[in-house]
Amino acid sequence: MAKGPTIEAPFSKFAQKKTMRISRKEDHETVSYQKYKLVVEEGPAPGYEYVIDREKIRVGAHPENDVVIQDDTVSRQHLEIQATERGHRVRDLESTNGTQLDGCQIMDAILHPGARLALGDVTLVFKPLKERVEIPLSSETSFGNLLGPSISMRALFHLAERVVPHDTTVLITGETGTGKGLLAQEIHLAGPRKEKPFVVVDCSTIPPRLMESELFGHVQGAFTGALYTRPGAFQEAEGGTIFFDEIGEIPPPMQAKLLRVLEDREIKPVGSTENIKLDVRIMAATNCDLKAEVEKMAFREDLYFRLNVFGLKIPPLRERKEDIPHLVKEFLKTFSKGTDRRFSEDAMRLLVRHDWPGNVRELRNVIERVARLIDDKVIGSASLLSAAITQVSAPTRIYGLHGHNQLPINEAKEAFEKEYLMELLRRHDYNVTAAARTAGIHRQSLHRLLRKHDIKTNEKTTEVPVERRAGGPPPGR
Repeated sequence: MAKGPTIEAPFSKFAQKKTMRISRKEDHETVSYQKYKLVVEEGPAPGYEYVIDREKIRVGAHPENDVVIQDDTVSRQHLEIQATERGHRVRDLESTNGTQLDGCQIMDAILHPGARLALGDVTLVFKPLKERVEIPLSSETSFGNLLGPSISMRALFHLAERVVPHDTTVLITGETGTGKGLLAQEIHLAGPRKEKPFVVVDCSTIPPRLMESELFGHVQGAFTGALYTRPGAFQEAEGGTIFFDEIGEIPPPMQAKLLRVLEDREIKPVGSTENIKLDVRIMAATNCDLKAEVEKMAFREDLYFRLNVFGLKIPPLRERKEDIPHLVKEFLKTFSKGTDRRFSEDAMRLLVRHDWPGNVRELRNVIERVARLIDDKVIGSASLLSAAITQVSAPTRIYGLHGHNQLPINEAKEAFEKEYLMELLRRHDYNVTAAARTAGIHRQSLHRLLRKHDIKTNEKTTEVPVERRAGGPPPGR
């Protein structure tokens, strides 16, 4: 699709007022969202309607999107729609063919009733509904060691607070690195079983042939090598909580046995003839779509419903970027041993711009690396980049580069550094002093980097061009 002029219109006159409302009810706040539907006008399945009742959704070809459109002209992550007080905001996610709103290419805009969104060859019509979805929020911006002032995290904290005092089975879902295990532990520590054990079973690391013994224990002589009676994870968690991490990895034969445990609350150790009654709370977590696994008959449907009595989904970091500055501040404080250090505004913008595919775990790793390698009190963008770029797990896309992640690390670093410097100069109209201030380095250090990459400053500024030798005449004289 040919790209037309780009428009940024976050304050469109068509904005729907109070699409998102935050109000107080008795002793807690609530947030309500106006529901809407996206109707396929052109593309696969014309006339199909997607009814949306969430604050934020992503649309694209990848199966992990909230609205999945299988079309060659639609990018994997094409656009995002978020409910705001000004209306439903649509934002293009650097898609290949771009996003058009009523025929105009846009990067960021507010939708109006009947708006037509073109994603490549696909057209979606935006239609607000009269119904609203109301979600209660926690009054806290943290839950134990989980931090998140965003609305989505406060909604999660409210649910966690409600389930804490009960023995309800909890299923926690979310991408890798979002903190599923930490949430389970904090629910345990906040509840009446906090003085009892919290036992973690990582289903992805236990060989299938050993899983029954690991969970239920065994008696002496139950099998070759069983030299003594050994309690399993359920017995070790007696009175406390057992947490199954990556429950989707549990093999099918064990799924049936685990289902019986959930139903009867008793186990039979391997080789034993006696059942043992249990007093444990059960929680589980997974980063896979268990519903899809059920449809593929890879996971038992009855076990899924037994586990998903109370579901909690942790949103990925890319969907709650307003939390990033708060997380960065806490991580930097932790790794700097309480000293007063901070990131510059430009460096923080780089951190917020990144999508963080590894979520909070990746962010924490990057901040720890930067804190260990950089001694500056104010960590500038150049220092952040020079420390983080050498960490292979931190994609170069964090800094706006899209083609260097296929290069060897040294070449990628050089390519990245040059592109960063050129963008830094452009942003400051080639004023080296201002650019150095933003980058958090000395002016002469920036000159050295510019010479290294043979980048010439614009002669219209009063800055000394990089190519001029010391003692030569200033430009324009």
